[in-house]
Amino acid sequence: MMKDEKLHRFTAKIADVEAISFPIKLEEEEIYRKAAYHVNKLWQSNLSAQPGKSSHFALAKVALAFAELYYRKAQQLSAQSKVLESFEKELDEILLSME
Repeated sequence: MMKDEKLHRFTAKIADVEAISFPIKLEEEEIYRKAAYHVNKLWQSNLSAQPGKSSHFALAKVALAFAELYYRKAQQLSAQSKVLESFEKELDEILLSME
């Protein structure tokens, strides 16, 4: 982060937990707002779908859902990176053989 870059104080209310607040770059606020919105939406959906379960239970399911999404995407990016590396290697071999 550049020395003169200003930080913005971001505050979000997630589920029924006390509000959280931390510094972010101003241009990152939109993504944090979207993330908070979707966490709360999924939390509310889990609460409604399983009456009698605690708020903590619903929030744990949300955490697991987002962690699962993160790891699926990380796996996908890793696989794509390997394909691109392989393609680049094959292309290099083809080009070298043409010389």
